[in-house]
Amino acid sequence: MASTGDLSTVAQLSAQWTNPNDVLSLLLIIGGDIVQTALAQTTAGGWITPVCFSFGWVAYSFSTLVRVLGDGRLLPPPDFPTKVFNLESSYVRENKNWVLGRILRDNELFMNKLQQHGGNALRISIYTAVARKEGQEMSNVYTLWLWMGVTALQIGIASIPLGRDREWGVFLVTCSGIIASILAGALPQWRIEKIPLKKKSRKLIALTSGNGSRDIMIIYGDGVALDLEELAAGESPRSDRVWEALKMFSSPVKNEFGFVERRHNKTEIRKTYMYNGLPLGVWLTRFASFCQVVFWLALLIMVAGLKTHSWYLVLIGSVGMLQNAMLAAAARRPDRRGLPLTLVDTIATHRVMDGLMDLDATIQNAGISLRDEFFPGFLREDEKNWWDGERDAYDSVRVEDKRRGIPRSRLRRKYLGIPDIDTTGKAYLYRRASTMMSALSSDTMSGGLGSPSEPPIPKPPIPNVPSVPRSLTRVGTVGEEMREVPMPKGGTVKFVASRPFQPMGPRPSQERPSTSSSNVSSVRTPGWA
Repeated sequence: MASTGDLSTVAQLSAQWTNPNDVLSLLLIIGGDIVQTALAQTTAGGWITPVCFSFGWVAYSFSTLVRVLGDGRLLPPPDFPTKVFNLESSYVRENKNWVLGRILRDNELFMNKLQQHGGNALRISIYTAVARKEGQEMSNVYTLWLWMGVTALQIGIASIPLGRDREWGVFLVTCSGIIASILAGALPQWRIEKIPLKKKSRKLIALTSGNGSRDIMIIYGDGVALDLEELAAGESPRSDRVWEALKMFSSPVKNEFGFVERRHNKTEIRKTYMYNGLPLGVWLTRFASFCQVVFWLALLIMVAGLKTHSWYLVLIGSVGMLQNAMLAAAARRPDRRGLPLTLVDTIATHRVMDGLMDLDATIQNAGISLRDEFFPGFLREDEKNWWDGERDAYDSVRVEDKRRGIPRSRLRRKYLGIPDIDTTGKAYLYRRASTMMSALSSDTMSGGLGSPSEPPIPKPPIPNVPSVPRSLTRVGTVGEEMREVPMPKGGTVKFVASRPFQPMGPRPSQERPSTSSSNVSSVRTPGWA
């Protein structure tokens, strides 16, 4: 009996390894997150998306249908923590876009090739944006060649059973999966989610993971960059505004004279085609997602029905999965994500505060917002004095420590082509680090820290002017009176002339009220409504 059982187990294992069609059906279900990330890496770069047919497409199609019926998004959530600072306005926001998180993540790898940390506490890379090529906002040139090679290999493997045994099932499944993969990446919504509506930004933006991060990325738009603040907001694709970027799903708004209305930056004002409260592009994505579910489910049933040549499909799916996994995890330069940049300067310091001070000395007033992010508590007295303009004491101590280097505030400034932040006419924000230190060192706090503050200056009393019943008067204005003056071409124009305060007179049908004050009178004014 034991011998018979052993032979039965060996026979079962031999049959399974000869034709693993049951396992193949299971493999098609796993790996949906890899497919989604690979699509996020390469979409919006052209009509052909270099994502291969592989395992995981069945799971991806079902999860995508659930997402588009919910929040409507195709992109995965950000997988790298990123904060976006507008250094001009000191506004900060948490990133909600997958693309922006990948830009900051990949910058660490690129900077390691140029300048490693080497014991430094902070490394700041400063970039200026470069104009993008017209019609090519994202580049997939290198990944496209890799995709063509892997796809050709898959078709070649699928052709073996067709040439040897005249078995066309594997070839049909492979070619159908390749075509469906291309169509999944051609949806217009990928471009909507990855490219903001504003593409000519001049903002000075800082990207960092926040307090504790050792890398800061400074990007100056120079009038040719994507608006990174708008991109970080992660606006919902169900909004009609984001679809204004595609002419296929929107039309220009014209005024009463038939001219296209434009914004202050000369861009057209467009109106998105809507149906039942949603843009037509969202309805297209929903319809395509439903068709994907039906197709991949039918393909899964077809694969389960194949009783021979299953190893060819396992090999084809494995090659495609390997390519998609490499593509999903690969680091890409910013220009391949629609943001071509040029590195103009790098700051690496032994202390974080020194790096922020060098940044402020390189681009005036650029380090204040980042200072309060990395130092949200108290500042030392010499640090506070440095930010207040008294820099000699701190810089002298820093020069004595050779590890900290020479302060940039004592060196000749580099010309980076980036304008300083102009704070003229802008109110300074009360920052936490500054105000807490100022509060302890000032004399305006009570409770043993200083003398009590002086009482506020009383407001002057309001003169008691006798009131006139509201029903009998029009609202008057202190020191103003409306007059009518004839114009040279006919008609009249009203203007305001200065005179003592007088409430407007009663309506013609009412009697003039009497007042006891001599300096208040009623004036009859024609033309009551």
